[in-house]
Amino acid sequence: MTAVVVAAGWIYNYGLSMAGFERSSAAQEQQKLQDEVRKRTAEIQELRDSLARAQRSVQMNETAFQELDRSLKASAQEIVKLREELNFYRNIISPADKKSGLRIQNLYVEPAGTTNQYRYKLVLIQALKHEQTINGSASFEISGALSGQDSTVSIPGTGDRAIKVSFKYFQDIEGQFELPKNFKPRRIKVSVTPAGGAQAVEESYSWPLT
Repeated sequence: MTAVVVAAGWIYNYGLSMAGFERSSAAQEQQKLQDEVRKRTAEIQELRDSLARAQRSVQMNETAFQELDRSLKASAQEIVKLREELNFYRNIISPADKKSGLRIQNLYVEPAGTTNQYRYKLVLIQALKHEQTINGSASFEISGALSGQDSTVSIPGTGDRAIKVSFKYFQDIEGQFELPKNFKPRRIKVSVTPAGGAQAVEESYSWPLT
């Protein structure tokens, strides 16, 4: 009987000892896992911070690139504009062919916002010599098709006010005209006739032109 009691006491004490060991082991494992979670959480936060910095850097670089691209495009447009202006005045002062007299520099035509209505800008110059003022008139002849048939429209028309020309160096003439309904323009010829019987100057352009 005594032996049984002793054995039972030993088993009980052993069980308590093992239970304490298990609790200690579990606590250590839990602490280890908690430390691992904190470590991973810190790594995740660091990665998030790095990603945010990278995104800001990319956005800043993209903004800088966009600004640079806009600046380069604006510079290119400015260069083109300056070259056109230089060429314009060079044709007045010292044309490449060294020929003097009246010239049609450019003609621009664009829709005026309503059907069959158009705006035009005619640029005239007097090259090389500028002692005398050029006076006269300008006109347009627009060829195309009206309801499938070849047709021509004259601007200004009969009874319309003349397009007057009067300049010494250059002149920009702006105005509007209207084409008949169902008229399909193909070409436009501009004529400038100086007063006093001098020979008219003509240029022909394909339609459309701006």
